[in-house]
Amino acid sequence: MRTFLAVPSDPLWVDSARGLIERMRQKLPRASWTKPESWHLTLLFLGEVHADFVPRFREGVEAAAFETVPGEIQAEPPVLFPENRPPRVLGVGFAPSAGVESLVRLAGAAKEAAGRLGVKTEARPFHPHVTFARVRELWQEAAVEEYRREVEAWRFPVWHARSCVLFESRLEREGAVHTPLHEWTFQGGPRGIRA
Repeated sequence: MRTFLAVPSDPLWVDSARGLIERMRQKLPRASWTKPESWHLTLLFLGEVHADFVPRFREGVEAAAFETVPGEIQAEPPVLFPENRPPRVLGVGFAPSAGVESLVRLAGAAKEAAGRLGVKTEARPFHPHVTFARVRELWQEAAVEEYRREVEAWRFPVWHARSCVLFESRLEREGAVHTPLHEWTFQGGPRGIRA
């Protein structure tokens, strides 16, 4: 099965981002815009794994997920990948905060747990972001700058990060279908303190 670990989307955040995407679709060149149901914050893409990997990975991630601090994270700035070349992936990042730092630690712990179980993951560092579009035909620089301006000007509501989910991802004709396999609720930090 094809799997990934992610923070599930926040409904208010999704409603707001949907308005931004509709606005940009009308102004910007053609792109493959992602669907709102895919707007989660991916912590680790695991790729194809055997079914027996899932319970062992669950055990390996449980302590780190439990220690993760629930909190509010703020979307900004726009992100474009690859950096320093014509972008192929357009999205939005998250501003530095205690909540984001806690998620970065969780992503690192999940990567270590996967490695101990023999699953190779991407070598590049974790950059918390949500992907909005994939560019098939390269955009002119003016369109890229317009994308940046639109995302920078948009006032996203805070995203409440309270849990992470191990998803199975099946590729269907209509797009990817994500099925939750296991969810961990964040409990970290002193009682009553939130990021």
